[in-house]
Amino acid sequence: MRINLNFELENNIISKEYRLTIISFIKNALEKNYKNTYDAIYNNNTKMKAFTFGVFLPDAKINNDNIELSSRYINVTFSIFDNQLFIELYNSFNNMLNKKYPKDENTKSQIIMTLKKITMQNEKPIKQNKILIKFLSPLVLRNHNRETNKDIYVTFKDDNFNSILNQSVERLAKEFDFESSQIKLTPLNLTDNNGNIIQEESKTTVVPFKEFLINVSYGKFCLEGDINLLSNLYKTGIGSRRSEGFGLFEVL
Repeated sequence: MRINLNFELENNIISKEYRLTIISFIKNALEKNYKNTYDAIYNNNTKMKAFTFGVFLPDAKINNDNIELSSRYINVTFSIFDNQLFIELYNSFNNMLNKKYPKDENTKSQIIMTLKKITMQNEKPIKQNKILIKFLSPLVLRNHNRETNKDIYVTFKDDNFNSILNQSVERLAKEFDFESSQIKLTPLNLTDNNGNIIQEESKTTVVPFKEFLINVSYGKFCLEGDINLLSNLYKTGIGSRRSEGFGLFEVL
């Protein structure tokens, strides 16, 4: 199961850093209701968080540092690997229904919003080792250079993309205790009868996050691997910064 949150906004202009408000909302809701869980996952920098989320922005138009939406709402979809955390997040969100967040409009929050509706969404069963997916939030793959202590963000256009991807999957599998094996993520393109590309279904872009610019991949891809592993990644999301609004995908 997945959790969908529908938020009503004060206005239809939001910052490009809208993810920071969603993260703040999650932390605030969880800390109020399950302080021990909050401490366990947010006061422990070495622990991976067992969820990912994506934000749907209606007809978003980017204008300098802001995003203009066609309507005063956003939808946030959560996928949660841990059943206990699923229950605790759902209960925490339910206690935030119809409450304006943040309460103090003078805070530095990028969005003033009110949670209006919570719905549940069934996950699609994965029965094949080769599936078509679409990212609901961009894929971030971080390659840390220990010598320079710097992060390099790679996309599917980089030669080492699948190698870095599989290193990320191994870390996820170790953290959440499931079997790991090699996966392959391949970009999709629509071609004509002569094999010429007429439409790119997989794309790259640069996303601002926490005052950094991050290279990301998004769109539709072919994902290959063990069925059980794909099912687990469907729940956890793929890549880096999953709990900060990246790496969530749907099965087409």
